[in-house]
Amino acid sequence: MKINNPKALIFDVFGTVVDWRSSIKNGLKELIPNNPSEQDLESFAVEWRKGYTEFIQDFNSGKEQWKKIDDVHYSKLIEILKKENYFEFLNDSQKKEINLLWHKLNPWPDTVEGLNLLKNKYSIGTLSNGNFSLLLNMSKYSKLKWDFIFSGDIFKKYKTNPLVYKEACSYLDLAEGEVALVAAHENDLLAAKNVGLKTFYVERKNEFSYYKKPENLDNFDLVAEDFIDLYNKL
Repeated sequence: MKINNPKALIFDVFGTVVDWRSSIKNGLKELIPNNPSEQDLESFAVEWRKGYTEFIQDFNSGKEQWKKIDDVHYSKLIEILKKENYFEFLNDSQKKEINLLWHKLNPWPDTVEGLNLLKNKYSIGTLSNGNFSLLLNMSKYSKLKWDFIFSGDIFKKYKTNPLVYKEACSYLDLAEGEVALVAAHENDLLAAKNVGLKTFYVERKNEFSYYKKPENLDNFDLVAEDFIDLYNKL
């Protein structure tokens, strides 16, 4: 079914555009000493990501002061390195190199082709909690040809704060109904929907250690298997 098409698409990045889990695990395998097992790599990656998620929740509830995501990642990295007894085997330069793995996340197989197709019809860009330099470096690394980058350090706020979605539309000089959020996460899409954006859900089963079918698919304007499917449905 065709819908009234938006003028701009804004994309969640981590998990929707790029495969953070596999990228981080593969990077850790190269940079962490003592040949960690596959399970160790999985646990490390998931815990590291959890540190980011918990910070965002604490910030949005007023328990934390604003910090850019590179700093959030680094704080959690040091905590994990100490807990898992890697810390003393790495110098400061090596620790910073590990933290930059978040700047080098690989796209999903359909991402680059799908984004290029969508870019021919729409203005496309990020709406991510990641900081600007992280998203810029990632876009160069993964060949993501954004028209614009909206990041957490532009707004000094994080999704799912409704002001993030509203201010992104304001920067674009578009009404909320003229912009669609593309994401693989229900909470992000529901927050965008609540302020009037169109919502396009893209399925990314492999982001999760286990996949649970979203409960709110009927609430979204469009559901797609990947970015190429999204293009075809638009």
